[in-house]
Amino acid sequence: MKTFRLVQVRLVQDEYGNELNLPIDLLDGLIISKEHDSEWLLEMLVPTESAVTLHHYLNKRILILAEAIITSPTNAPAALALTFTSERALSDHHTFVAEGLMLIPKQDATKQVLDSLIQDGVATSNLKPAFFEKKVEMQQSFSRSAFNQLVKTGSFE
Repeated sequence: MKTFRLVQVRLVQDEYGNELNLPIDLLDGLIISKEHDSEWLLEMLVPTESAVTLHHYLNKRILILAEAIITSPTNAPAALALTFTSERALSDHHTFVAEGLMLIPKQDATKQVLDSLIQDGVATSNLKPAFFEKKVEMQQSFSRSAFNQLVKTGSFE
């Protein structure tokens, strides 16, 4: 198992299609690879005032599409389909544990991104910023599609 620092988490959408766009007020956190195909364990330390919202998702066992920034704030977010599994109240904080699947595309989207930008007629000087913007857009689209497929069928491709 590999353990990484969890820098930031944002809840994006629930299994019912509701847009959440809810950043978690994270005091500290870890994300641990469970060494099974894309399975991860997240442990999040949050202030008591933030626990009410997370407690709701824990009690309902709702599957959530989330974006996690791992190790460094400058890293791109990783998409996860997760469910909160436990909570522990501390003096003025709460610890929440969630288990989830990393939603990773089977193939690199680089060629698709470049083809799309060329079709859009993006000038050479604008290619680099446009590339990264389009790549994030396509990753978010894939994450939502994979999450919706996971909700409907129990698996994703």
